[in-house]
Amino acid sequence: MVLNETAEAGLGKKLELMNHDFGRFAVRAVLAGIYLTIATAFSGVAGYAVEQLAPGLGGIVFAFLFGFGLYAIIILGAELATGNMMFSSYGATTGQTTWGKAIWLVIVTTIFNLVGAILVALLLSQSAKFAGMDQTHLISTLTEGKLEKSAWGAFLEGIGANFVVNMAIVGASFSKDLVSKFFTIIAFLAIFVGLGLEHVIANFSLMTITFFSADPLPASMTLGSVLLNWLMVWLGNFVGGGLLIGAVYAWLNKTKTVYKD
Repeated sequence: MVLNETAEAGLGKKLELMNHDFGRFAVRAVLAGIYLTIATAFSGVAGYAVEQLAPGLGGIVFAFLFGFGLYAIIILGAELATGNMMFSSYGATTGQTTWGKAIWLVIVTTIFNLVGAILVALLLSQSAKFAGMDQTHLISTLTEGKLEKSAWGAFLEGIGANFVVNMAIVGASFSKDLVSKFFTIIAFLAIFVGLGLEHVIANFSLMTITFFSADPLPASMTLGSVLLNWLMVWLGNFVGGGLLIGAVYAWLNKTKTVYKD
């Protein structure tokens, strides 16, 4: 019953910290945004460099390097909203917490993940790699492609993305050492990134880097399009990682048989 124990203990710690030491919970969420944005930036730089040498391979390199961000978040104890969607839904389904508290935990985490992304994006905009980033850069083109999707498309792809992300988190919970966790996370995340699916915190990272560094900004990058993308992807992520992974696994493990995770 590794998953049951991990989900219950994990959610319990998250709720206790948020309720009784909000500042430290907020900092852990900011750190998750920082870690993911650093990994996104590195993946974008490496992917862009490869794309110049071997057109068509840049996106693949980006996909396989992106997982470093989630790996850092898990082993360094930071709070990621899309992972908390799974933990919160699991706990709400088992009765450990209410759905209201579960959703509030995710909302708070999301806000501070965005703060972390903004901080890193601001810093990187002053670096040599990103100052004056042009519209051909991989990060800029990825941002433009995401913002050109319809609201319904972003929602559906958000479901797929966080379903895969939480496959990685569940898989990592069964991994006994850091090496196996690493390969589990990298492999699963390459699936969603390689398919171009939508993950709201990854979009925070891509779009804040683009906003502060790209010159000119992609034509599709307006305040309205960015906010709509974030909203629809967040909702899709909650369905994919929260309901379809967290709630489903909680239901599976409410059985009276010995077949539990």
